[in-house]
Amino acid sequence: MKILIAEDQPPTALFLRRTIARLGHEAAIATDGEDAWTKFINDNPDVIISDWMMPRLNGPGLCRRVRSQPSDRYTYFILLTARNERADRLQGLNAGADDFLTKPPDPDELELRLQIADRILAVHQELARRNDQLAELATTDALTGVKNRRRFQEDLNLLLAQARRLGQPLSLVMLDIDNFKQYNDDFGHPAGDEVLRRVGRTLMRAVRDLDVVARYGGEEFAVLLPATEPAAAIRVAERMRSAIKSGPWPHRTVTASLGVATAQPTDDDDSSTLIRRADEALYRSKRDGRDRCSLAPTDSPVPTLTEPDRNP
Repeated sequence: MKILIAEDQPPTALFLRRTIARLGHEAAIATDGEDAWTKFINDNPDVIISDWMMPRLNGPGLCRRVRSQPSDRYTYFILLTARNERADRLQGLNAGADDFLTKPPDPDELELRLQIADRILAVHQELARRNDQLAELATTDALTGVKNRRRFQEDLNLLLAQARRLGQPLSLVMLDIDNFKQYNDDFGHPAGDEVLRRVGRTLMRAVRDLDVVARYGGEEFAVLLPATEPAAAIRVAERMRSAIKSGPWPHRTVTASLGVATAQPTDDDDSSTLIRRADEALYRSKRDGRDRCSLAPTDSPVPTLTEPDRNP
C-alpha cells in the first residue's frame, strides 16, 4: 500500500516510515497538514496516518478535507494521537477517521491496523469494480454489446451541445436490417440474435473510437459521427452497408438500409429533429428498394465526394 505519514515530529515520522517499510509498504512523509494535503492530491495514497496536532492544519481538519474530495478511490485515514478522551475520539470519527493509533505508536499495533486497512480497502475496491460493471451494464445492450438506447440519447444530447459549442457538424446514421422478421421466421430467433450481434460488431469495426454505436431498438441501430460532414458521413454509411452485405452469413445474405442526417452548428435542430430526419432518410432507402444509403436534405452546402475520407 502507499501510505502517507503526516507528522511534524521528525523522530516519530522516521520511526513510522521505517516500520512501514519493514512491513512491505511504501511510505512518504508530510511535515504538516497543508503539506499532507498537497501530497494527498498529487500522490493519491491508500492510507494516511496523521498526527492530531500539527501546524497549519490539524489531523481532523486534514481528514475532513480528504473526505470532502470527490474520488472513486477510498483513502483509509488513521489518526495518531495521545488523546484518549471519549469526546476526542468522537470528534475524530465525526471528521471521517477510520481508526486511531495511540502515540507513541507500538509496531505490533501499527501492523495490525494496517492489516485491517488493507482488508477494508480491498472491499472498497471490489465494490468500486462491481459498481463500474453495473454502470456499464446499465448503458450497454446485453445482446450486441453496443450502447443501448438510453445511453445513445444521453450521448446524442451531449455531442449535439458540444458540436454547437465547437462550431462542428454532428452526423447521425440510422440503420435497419432488411427483412429481419422474415429471417427470424425462416431460421429461428437464435439465428436472428446472431445477426444482431454480427451487425453490432461490424458497425464497431467501421467507426472511430470517438464515434458512438448503439442499438436503437429491435433490428435498428444508430451511429453518431462527431465532426463529420454529410459527404463523409454518407461514405461511412456506405462502408457499413457494404461490410454487412459482405458477411459471410451462414444462411443467406443479410443487408441493411441506412439513413444519414447532419446537424450543422448553425442549425437549431434538437436531438428529436435530427433523429426524425435520419429516420426519414432511412425509410426512403427502404422505399427505394432496400440495401442502400440515403442522405437527408440539408440547408447547408454538402461537400463533394472527392474530399479526403475520414479515418475510422
